[in-house]
Amino acid sequence: MSPSHQGTTLLGAEGARELIAFLTGPGQDSAAVIERAFETGGPTRLLRLSRPITEAPPATEEAPAAGKAEPRLLDRHVLRLAPAPRPASASAPPPLFPPSSALLADGRAALGGYELPADCTLLLPEPSEGDALEEAVRRAAPRHVRVVVDLSREGDPSRGPSERLLRLHDALFRTAKQCARLPQLPASFTVVVLGGIDAERVPHPSTGLFTGFTKSLALEWPSCSVVAVVHQATALAEAEADAAAESQAAQLLPVVAFADGERLLLQAVQEPGTTQAVPPVPRTVVAAGGARGIGAALLTALARRDRPRIHVIGSTPPGPDSTEPAPTRAEFIRLRSAGPERLTVREANAAYDRLAAAAEVRDTLRTLQALCGADRVAYHLCDLRDPEAVRETVGRIEAAEPDGVDLLLNIAGTNRAASVAKKSLADFRTVRDLKVRAYANLKAAFGDRVPRRWCNFGSFVGFTGQNGETDYGAANDFLNTAAAHSAARGARESTIGWTLWRDIGLGATPIMRRFLAKSAQFTAMPTPEGVEHFLHELDQSEPPPLTVLFGDAERATMELAAPGYLDFCRAPAPPSPPRPASPPDFFVDDIVDRGPDRLTVVRTFSLERDAYLREHVVNGFPTLPGTFVPELAAQAAMHLVPGRVPAVLEDVRLDAFLRVYKPGRGETKRITARLVEHGPRESVVDVEVTGEVRAPGGRLLVADRRHFSARVRLRDEPVAAPRWEHWDDQGAEPLADPYHLPNPAVLLSGVFVSTTATRTHPHGRRARYLPDRPGIERWFSGLVVPSVLLDGLARVSVLDRSDGEWTPLAVPRTIRRIDLYGGHTDASLAAAGTGVELYSLPASLDLESAEENRALAVTAAGDVVLQIKDMTGVVLGHVHQTTGEYRARRPAEEARP
Repeated sequence: MSPSHQGTTLLGAEGARELIAFLTGPGQDSAAVIERAFETGGPTRLLRLSRPITEAPPATEEAPAAGKAEPRLLDRHVLRLAPAPRPASASAPPPLFPPSSALLADGRAALGGYELPADCTLLLPEPSEGDALEEAVRRAAPRHVRVVVDLSREGDPSRGPSERLLRLHDALFRTAKQCARLPQLPASFTVVVLGGIDAERVPHPSTGLFTGFTKSLALEWPSCSVVAVVHQATALAEAEADAAAESQAAQLLPVVAFADGERLLLQAVQEPGTTQAVPPVPRTVVAAGGARGIGAALLTALARRDRPRIHVIGSTPPGPDSTEPAPTRAEFIRLRSAGPERLTVREANAAYDRLAAAAEVRDTLRTLQALCGADRVAYHLCDLRDPEAVRETVGRIEAAEPDGVDLLLNIAGTNRAASVAKKSLADFRTVRDLKVRAYANLKAAFGDRVPRRWCNFGSFVGFTGQNGETDYGAANDFLNTAAAHSAARGARESTIGWTLWRDIGLGATPIMRRFLAKSAQFTAMPTPEGVEHFLHELDQSEPPPLTVLFGDAERATMELAAPGYLDFCRAPAPPSPPRPASPPDFFVDDIVDRGPDRLTVVRTFSLERDAYLREHVVNGFPTLPGTFVPELAAQAAMHLVPGRVPAVLEDVRLDAFLRVYKPGRGETKRITARLVEHGPRESVVDVEVTGEVRAPGGRLLVADRRHFSARVRLRDEPVAAPRWEHWDDQGAEPLADPYHLPNPAVLLSGVFVSTTATRTHPHGRRARYLPDRPGIERWFSGLVVPSVLLDGLARVSVLDRSDGEWTPLAVPRTIRRIDLYGGHTDASLAAAGTGVELYSLPASLDLESAEENRALAVTAAGDVVLQIKDMTGVVLGHVHQTTGEYRARRPAEEARP
């Protein structure tokens, strides 16, 4: 990284020295970052230069000789659910509860009134301190074990698994452990996860706790029919037939799902992925874990390439600075196992491990500081399993990073492999809880201020299971389903399923290296390849929620364990849904230019054609609302990529008003769309609206001025709506909408009077959406974005009091992100009479600053319709709440739309 030169400027040649050195140098650095501030104390700008990583491996590995680069051993696969009809069977399906059955459930409430056979033993998750559960399993000695998990009782899924659910998960392990002690293993072991998936094939975040456990148990017990049935149904009676049929069926994988009447199986599809042309540089990175092992290697590679500000969270105190060479393990044990305070060999081994871990943390921090700067790397000592400690740590990080966190790496994990028969409950919890509780605690601590990108470090074991890894498999599959759930709700979250690394971590120990060489079940991945996979995944324009890496060894193992599964993975994807006859065209008059990755349309605005503009007047002239820009962008993008619908709009910029000054004189604008990325899950389109700008008298002011720009993310179908808990109205104070009061700045009428019950609230601001159905059906029945709703929601963020009874009038300038859910439009909401509540937060909000803010439109049932994130605006003036007097703040023409 090239720092700014204090006191020296090279004017237009700033950064040229570093650029020339990078281009003409020996090529030992794979990347360089040049940083400059345009003025002293001002914001910095970054320019990142990079070479293909194959030309210069990271410094963590010795570079291979020229022409001797190691071939890539692992392939990137995307995990997704795909239809998988159950193979036909000549015999009738067995009952779900055959004779000699036992059922583990969290009380009879989880059965929803289902009547168990008289000879079925009901097992309850008693406290782990007792042995009543184990004794019940011993007495019953069941031939068939059934487990019912009801995730519909979990409440807010984003908060992580409840203690009740973790207690049931403990009981699942205890039941399996006691079954392993019986003279004979059960013939079948079926886990039924009710409410574990929705109709859109999105899993509940906690589903993975039970599917990951099942995958590993199935490998441990090959003589037992072990399967997990994940069902959309929330009542056992509705899932009974499917669960019974699967309990004895032959399986490719021991986990099947049922959503919207279809049987689904997880499919691993080889996809290399597509990186962005200019990947964004993360300015602030938080690594939960990462000071040791593979996390340290990857964080070092990221620091070398991007030089971000780095916050590392860890539980190991860094070792002291020392110039003395560290003793070897043998020397340390010899020294500490002698003398009056001698340790046993086991104790000395553990002490050496602690010292080595502390030294590794110290060395990692030194390396990061050398790459990024000592003041740009912070280490936070914290137990990630402790929610209060995590909350305090995240609070310190957020205080130091007012612009938020660009990238969170959730790395922490541990491993204590043993069969269920030999594994202790304490070890089971230790392995599971570090990943599961750390994830939940980080989510709770960040709350609404979610990092812009969230990357979990998972494992191949979470995908397939592994002998002795019921806890590790459960924890990692939890990261899979949690990421899938978050991504379906618009978050940029993903989980990478790593295999073993050859030179770092568990795979680098002598015992594991011998095991890998002997078993040939896993590919030992070299560190340079792991770094390459990691950076490649970070640079994806829209990362899929779940990826897993595996190679020839893993393929051979899977084919041996599940013949036919790889053929299922290679099967062609199901056909795409039928495309609509034509995209919406309310804002498209004609297509004047088209190419494979570009499109230009024209649209003429006039008061005769667009009379609704008379109801949205800014500075005395009919003006297109800035919140209609997403609709213009979405329609152009849908013409460029037919068959997909808008899901997200980003980087909306409103640079100049689009006005119509007088009748009979139209304003023609060009809307240009350019395809940035196109993949199986998403298309990304950049849109720009330009046109001539003329004075009211007709004089040409600017020949081709940009009015608006935005990025549109299109998907095959609308994104499922997340949930929102409505605020209690206690403490709310009514406040008149200033845009509805006569004023010369911004005056709305007719269809744009779309809010009522506007008020301030201790948490922020709120109102109720009141659509003008006749006006919407007349003008906006063909829109795909609920633009009138969006306009009303944006105005709610302005509601405030200043200097007593004065309320600001503002116009939006930028919006970082708009999320659309459920495919709603103004017309559909008005026709259905759907009640929608509007919320804006935080309570104290300055739209002219860059501080984070949110605004949400939520149905009465609690489903989010759309969400605005991080809007900025310009205040034109203020309206007095009592008198209606208007007070200008600045000349109106200085403002932007």
